[in-house]
Amino acid sequence: MKRIHRPDPQTTIFISFIITLLLTLSLPTLQAKTLVVYYSYTGNCRAIANALTSQITADVLQIQPAEKGLRYEANNYALGTQLLNAIKANPNEASSYPAIDPVSLSLSDYQNIVIVTPLWWSQMAAPMQTFLFNYASQMAGKNVGLIVSSTSSPITGVEADCKRLLPGGNYYGNSLWIRFSQVPNAASLISDWLQQVNFSDNNTSDPINIKVSDGTNTIVYQLNHTSAAKALYAMLPFEVSVDNYSNNEKIFYPPTPLSYGSDCIEGDCPAGTLALFSPWGNVVMYYGPASRYSGLYILGNAIEGTHNIRNLTGTIRVEAAPPTSAVHSIKAHHPGQTPSPYTLNGIMAVAGQKGVVVKHGQKVLMK
Repeated sequence: MKRIHRPDPQTTIFISFIITLLLTLSLPTLQAKTLVVYYSYTGNCRAIANALTSQITADVLQIQPAEKGLRYEANNYALGTQLLNAIKANPNEASSYPAIDPVSLSLSDYQNIVIVTPLWWSQMAAPMQTFLFNYASQMAGKNVGLIVSSTSSPITGVEADCKRLLPGGNYYGNSLWIRFSQVPNAASLISDWLQQVNFSDNNTSDPINIKVSDGTNTIVYQLNHTSAAKALYAMLPFEVSVDNYSNNEKIFYPPTPLSYGSDCIEGDCPAGTLALFSPWGNVVMYYGPASRYSGLYILGNAIEGTHNIRNLTGTIRVEAAPPTSAVHSIKAHHPGQTPSPYTLNGIMAVAGQKGVVVKHGQKVLMK
């Protein structure tokens, strides 16, 4: 029988490294995405958001109260004060925050988030507080900028509200305070602020997503931008066998060994972590938590289907997945929360209230 000559392992690894490196370097580098979130009652914050987005590349999300036509300033700002006092009394309760219109977005698409909000009696406007309360967990680790509009009051209370609601944000150095009289000159103030905080909307690549599936169970991972993660992405698509290992992970071996560099990250691996175990060269999909280990490099995290990892079996297909769409059925109001009716002058209606009130954004006659 004729013997087939096979290259020695060192040669194979070297060739694989060169091929993977070339493919990795050829991956396109895309701009980071920025989200501008604003709430505007008088129109000032809308003008500020427009001035901001004329200078940076960004998607824009407008926050709107679920109940329309309310006059927050009526009767010496009675309704606005009532909403703020409800939040202050129980800031950790979802029911303390006024409902806002449902919004559709995936915050995983964005690295930078700029919040544009008015000041209400030295505090952040209540509808914007609702948004931050609902989405704080998704904004942890994001770069966060704050722009505040007020007539004359300092913005320290709004900054405190923002950091209370969003403690995990990576805040730009200084907030921007734009007074009512300065709104016509907002573009110049914003330009100066962007330079002061060294704002950049292209400081990282867009998310890199991959899909792992055995035909029945599917998981979508968002990769980080380390050399090992890019090397894995450069190999796609491929099919390999998946195996059980220990009691908290599934593993597979890529078609060729993954190259990795000094930029790779070691750390604890909660459920949903995708990692490279460099001593053996296998990729690990954790469905249970694991501790940090030397040579265990984090490649990314599951953003869909973490519960399916445990059930993977047989042959799996690993392929590129499109970035998570910015249109998702994520609601910014609280399920089961029924907004209270308000009178036409902006005061919350009491039990047994009669006459015309605003309910669910519509005028209705209570008899």
